[in-house]
Amino acid sequence: MEFSSTATYANRYDLDEIDVFLEGDSNNPMFFSINGLPSQLSFGKHYFNLSILDSTNQEYELRPNSKILFEFKSINNVVLRSDVVKLNQKNGVATCFVEVLKDPLRTFKEVEDGEGTLTIVGSLQDKRNTKTPITEKFIGAMNYRCIFPIDVRKNLLNADSPIVTNITHKRTTIKGQFSFVKASIPTKKYANAGITYDTNGGPSHTDGTSETATGDSPD
Repeated sequence: MEFSSTATYANRYDLDEIDVFLEGDSNNPMFFSINGLPSQLSFGKHYFNLSILDSTNQEYELRPNSKILFEFKSINNVVLRSDVVKLNQKNGVATCFVEVLKDPLRTFKEVEDGEGTLTIVGSLQDKRNTKTPITEKFIGAMNYRCIFPIDVRKNLLNADSPIVTNITHKRTTIKGQFSFVKASIPTKKYANAGITYDTNGGPSHTDGTSETATGDSPD
């Protein structure tokens, strides 16, 4: 699958207005999952994960190599900047972001507070046991849509606007970070780097030997 957004501002797709074969429900999206998106969007950039759900129990399935398009809109129909973060997670999850700008570009209208939309579309195909085949008009087209509600509150204090801290999978802690788990081993004071862990989950010395929880205590 290829994830994509509409927010380079080169195009406005109005995905919420196109004709589709099947309309989804945000309470039962069938094919797409959204995780990590804040319940209220303030000024700034907000990250979230977009993934594909298992369609084994669905009457249809996503077509191989189908593009997955998404588009954010405010209550006054302003397209919000959004895109896919160039992270190769290798797990079928796309890390994406939406950004609420004071100057939304390509329009003279300001983003208004209120309930907006996140629209996601993809291309479905029939299964062998499909009882209601996709009509010829929609075969190979963007024929499925699901609209999720969003809430824009531009000046919200202490809004949740996280950042991406890792761009690759590592077994190393972030310098200066510590864990709240039981018997955790924090990074030593004045360390130049975080602790590296071996394949068994134990902390390793720089020479590759493992250290137990009863080993050197942090300074």
